[in-house]
Amino acid sequence: MSGYAEVLIDVANRRLDQSFHYYVPDNLIIQVGMMVVVPLKHRKVRGLVVSISPDPPELDGEPRFRSIEAVLEENCLIPQELIELACWLSETTICPKAQALHSVWPFLKGKGETWMTSMVSMDDEDVKVLELLDPDTFQVLKILNRARRGGLPENVLLKRSGAKKELLEDMLKQGWIKKEIRFSGKASSPDMKNRVENIGIERKKNNTLSPAQEKAFQDILTFRNKNDGGTVLIHGITGSGKTQVYKELVAKVLAEGGDVILLVPEISLTSQISRIFLEQFGDMVGIIHSGISSGDKLAIWEQILQRNKRVIIGARSAVFAPLSNLKLIILDEEHDNAYKQDENPKYHARDVARKRMEDRGGLVLLGSATPSLEAYAAAQRDKIGLVSLEERFNQRALPVVNIVDMKQELASGNKTMFSMALRNKLQDRIDNGEQSILFLNRRGYSTFVFCRECGYVARCPHCDVSLTYHSHHQQLCCHYCNYQQDVFHRCPECNSRFIRFFGQGTQKVEEEVSALFPGVEVLRLDTDTTSGSREYNTILERFRSGEVPILVGTQMLAKGLDFPNVTLVGVISADQLFNMPDFRSRERAFQLLTQVAGRAGRGAKGGEVVIQTYSPEERSILRSAKQDYAAFFWEEIAYRKQQNYPPFVHIIRIMIFHEKEDRVIKAAQAMANGIRQVLTDQDQEYVILGPAPAVLTRLKNEFRWQVSVKGKNPAVLRRIVHQGVRAFYLGTSSSGINISIEVNPLS
Repeated sequence: MSGYAEVLIDVANRRLDQSFHYYVPDNLIIQVGMMVVVPLKHRKVRGLVVSISPDPPELDGEPRFRSIEAVLEENCLIPQELIELACWLSETTICPKAQALHSVWPFLKGKGETWMTSMVSMDDEDVKVLELLDPDTFQVLKILNRARRGGLPENVLLKRSGAKKELLEDMLKQGWIKKEIRFSGKASSPDMKNRVENIGIERKKNNTLSPAQEKAFQDILTFRNKNDGGTVLIHGITGSGKTQVYKELVAKVLAEGGDVILLVPEISLTSQISRIFLEQFGDMVGIIHSGISSGDKLAIWEQILQRNKRVIIGARSAVFAPLSNLKLIILDEEHDNAYKQDENPKYHARDVARKRMEDRGGLVLLGSATPSLEAYAAAQRDKIGLVSLEERFNQRALPVVNIVDMKQELASGNKTMFSMALRNKLQDRIDNGEQSILFLNRRGYSTFVFCRECGYVARCPHCDVSLTYHSHHQQLCCHYCNYQQDVFHRCPECNSRFIRFFGQGTQKVEEEVSALFPGVEVLRLDTDTTSGSREYNTILERFRSGEVPILVGTQMLAKGLDFPNVTLVGVISADQLFNMPDFRSRERAFQLLTQVAGRAGRGAKGGEVVIQTYSPEERSILRSAKQDYAAFFWEEIAYRKQQNYPPFVHIIRIMIFHEKEDRVIKAAQAMANGIRQVLTDQDQEYVILGPAPAVLTRLKNEFRWQVSVKGKNPAVLRRIVHQGVRAFYLGTSSSGINISIEVNPLS
């Protein structure tokens, strides 16, 4: 075919963030969604075909169109829906389209491999004649026709046939064979049906819902049918059985012929929730997350496209799964910050889910005991539906919460990290064969090392942060860039021996518990003890079996874990949760305290929670103690409105990076000036904040400054930033500068 193709270049460069038009030569068959090789200036790059026309586009002047050189892989077409989704993602997150494409279709990454495929059948008379006239050509065709994947890599074909490369070139010209470039990965295991450790699953029939769960299920269906899809928030207290409602909805959608995506905030949670759904839906379930190899993910995607997988469970990136009849996307623990991508494109999975369901008449279900203020506010304004589960499953009681004032403990002479109440309750659980969870949202042993003689604090040489002491390896570590150094016993500045270790982390809690209860085994769950899903699952399985009485951990403990024998949860230090320079810190504190407290009393036995704090009157603590989300919401939303914070406004933050601080400051000033220049008289309500140093001014050897823009209309806000960034790149200050743009940052 001949004609003209609009090609989106696969180059993550804001200056090249546009499509280019190329001539389609007669020898190529091109379709929308194909990846192709095209010339760009003096190099060859990959690109995506987004449109095709028989006539040349109308452009200024007399353009000379260069030709598409090759098709990368004919059988790998990116669906039109995902192309449109990538363009939407690029626009809403203000990132290059190439980066958005890599998110929605991850197999663009990697090294291409040249493959040869046969264009003829061995039964053709012309081919049979070749056996006598040209045995070398016949041998190549014979090998290719026997290949299971319809072809072979060029180097494999040359080796098997013994042919020369010149022969293949002649066969290409004569039309016997075809060349293409394929991108594929090797699966890490031969069986890709399920990526769940130690399954041992038996199929179960549909679950029976409680009256409260049945009402929630019917309310969700009523909303869906009335609104032709839409978004519903299911607000259920901890232990209310939201997962059972999810299962019933999934079964309903599958019976109607639809497909489902179920998102969880962390990779570590996929195996636990996958067990539950595999019991009922078996081989229809597939698991996707960033922890599996590209080859494994490719195998799953192929099964999705063939409709062998219709329920996809995974972390954030699974929201892009190419299900052909997608009708339901569930976000479990929708409040979790893990649903926001840290790298470009900095999307929120909730926004992507709603976009995908808009045109399909499908449903987005947001589930949480502690919804984000944005989601609950939208429900209060009737922008989304709201369904409540106000009682625990089987009418089990919420745990009794005790708030301990650590100032009084200190006054009474108790200088340890454990209050007498928590210590006594831990002993009771050990004596009764019950289990306890201790929560501290900081890993390591001590938070910083300090010289009492001269005031020296050990800091990371690459980041603007203090080093954390890890006693297990006797190392000082940076939790941002992973820099490590041996612990010192003399001050590097003054040679003093008066070295103090301040603060506390999970490693220190583990050590103190072991000292307090000799002979009692303690497990620790944090990113230091769980380098992969296998370690995570091993720790949880040991604790779930009941053989270990106490589990110490960070916020990993607060997410979706169910241990029936846990009757006590202790929060070692609640103060660190809300004493942060962030307007969202109280919301996060309430969410974490409520979620971790909800791990207690989920079985037949009752539960207790001990929250230790130096601020017992803090409202996030008082409200979480009663799991009173509504009261917390109305107090917090009034504060946000008074201070003009989200959800009443939107914020776009531009972070500027460079190794030299003076270059960063100059670039940040130029960025702010560029944005000011594009503000019109109608944009007076939009406020520029900065330029100013970032909270972490230096990270991984780069200085960081930021410029933020705040306003009510997100479309106008994006337009202002788009134009301001474009003006910045036209100036001289942009050379060598890296920027990162985030819409509505969560931290």
